[in-house]
Amino acid sequence: MQDTPSLSEAARAIRAGTLSPVALTEHCLGVVERLDGRLNAFVTLTASLARQAAEEAEKEIRAGRWRGPLHGIPIGIKDVIDVAGVPTTAQSRQLDGYVPTRNASAVQGLLDAGAVLMGKLTTHEFAFGTPKWGPPGPPARNPWNLERFAGGSSSGAAVATATGMVLGAIGTDTAGSVRSPAALCGVAGFKPVRARIDASGVFPLARSLDTVGCLARTTEDCAALIGVDISNGIADLAGLRIGVIRHFHELDAPASDDAIAAIDEAVAHFRTLGCRVEDVTVAPLAEWNAVGMVTLLAEAFNQHEPWLRDRPERYGESLRDALLLGAGVQAADYLQALEHRTRLAAALEATFQDHDLLLAAIQPGEAAPLDAISKWGFIERPSLGIPFNVSDHPALSLCCGFGRLGLPLAFQLVGRRADEMLLLRAGHAYEASTPWHSRRPGI
Repeated sequence: MQDTPSLSEAARAIRAGTLSPVALTEHCLGVVERLDGRLNAFVTLTASLARQAAEEAEKEIRAGRWRGPLHGIPIGIKDVIDVAGVPTTAQSRQLDGYVPTRNASAVQGLLDAGAVLMGKLTTHEFAFGTPKWGPPGPPARNPWNLERFAGGSSSGAAVATATGMVLGAIGTDTAGSVRSPAALCGVAGFKPVRARIDASGVFPLARSLDTVGCLARTTEDCAALIGVDISNGIADLAGLRIGVIRHFHELDAPASDDAIAAIDEAVAHFRTLGCRVEDVTVAPLAEWNAVGMVTLLAEAFNQHEPWLRDRPERYGESLRDALLLGAGVQAADYLQALEHRTRLAAALEATFQDHDLLLAAIQPGEAAPLDAISKWGFIERPSLGIPFNVSDHPALSLCCGFGRLGLPLAFQLVGRRADEMLLLRAGHAYEASTPWHSRRPGI
């Protein structure tokens, strides 16, 4: 096996009996051994547990007990999500010695489906700090250029997926934290509505924004990770109405010329697929970001306040300073943000009366140098991901080209809350008719 197959390719081969879960798992472990010393995707590799699970999956499948498309598939877990018997570190000294005794609901769902858990993947400290060099591990590096940022905070999930260490991964998305690393590493990243995946057993950052999502090579693979089958043909998009939120990336937070050109090309491509595409105006990005960040900071401070008072030295500097900003958020500020959030979300939902999907930027360009990432970056530039956490609409990040440095570029599609399937089918159709998702980093 020269290259790691996509999740969907592997699932079909396993079911047909032409691919062994044991061989696939050994292949992925070999990729980890070969690459992870440079990429730092894993915090904890559970090789022996993965081998045991692969052997059990192979026995079951040979006995005719195939559980579905995740049976025998190597999957990674972001290290803020509990796996029983495996440390959850959240990349922080605050959790030294913590080993959960129960699986998170999302993890239990994967195990019930027969997935092979490969281990815990690198994140930023408690899914909010900047890339961190201290214990329990160094930051993940972008596989397209090791000196570049891999995105945050599901960085290890994106790196492991892009390089074939795993065939998919589960992460969390509070302000774009699944979609952004997916975009910078050239894979698909899906944030469903919050209610789709139970967050029990996931260490919270901001409870009203946190969403469990997934990363994989393709939209079809992401769909499989949440138990949805979109493999039965490519959707006909003729007549689909797409609204482009152009002002986010051209006026509110201007993106690079390469990113704008790649998004324009994606828009043009949807037109060739028969879609009716037009620009649409929603609330300015700064307004979404203000509501989202007041909510995030207040809820994150509430979560961490006991540790901030009793043992602040166990935090990394960037996270501690960020969390302390939440101490300045007054109850009136938080309540006002929640009220305005309701108005913003309702107004966005109303745009779906005239549009089936929305299209927006997810990153302003290619990945920045890793050493240029500021601990105040979340304040210095508004997040292109946070609007759809604020509104709780499903959003899908897709690769749409490569910039002048050879690094991935991406956009996001956004769907109705009640129709994730249309969003996934549209992403699948885009990938089936473009080459970008098939490119792999040359590391």
